[in-house]
Amino acid sequence: MMMTTARFSIPLRSLLPGCLLALALLCGGTPAHAQNVVVLVNGEPITSFDVEQRIKLSALTSGGKASSRDDVVNELIDEKVKIKEAKKYGVDPSGSDIDSSYGSMAAGMRVNSDQLTKILEAKGIRPETLKQRIRADMVWS
Repeated sequence: MMMTTARFSIPLRSLLPGCLLALALLCGGTPAHAQNVVVLVNGEPITSFDVEQRIKLSALTSGGKASSRDDVVNELIDEKVKIKEAKKYGVDPSGSDIDSSYGSMAAGMRVNSDQLTKILEAKGIRPETLKQRIRADMVWS
């Protein structure tokens, strides 16, 4: 009996790292961020991670003074509504339009797009956070 147990315990232990790797890949392969839904806007969630990202962006763009959480949540709600309304009228900027605007913003800061991405990431801000803000500005202007 012990011989059988020993045979099975070794392969099971050797499978553990593979199982953990598979689980990590299924979960996205990155550390999980808090994804608590703060509010739903027309069925689309705004998560606590979205709010945290926008607060960081706000602090970066306003010289260190971040907007309040309530102001940021209201801003994100407004953006979701603007984007949804614009889509009703066929206004939906392409990814290349947004990337072009992102590049123009970088050029205005005297850096290229890759450098702007690195600046944002160094501050803990995903570039998609700024691009979402650009999208909302584009559809509403």
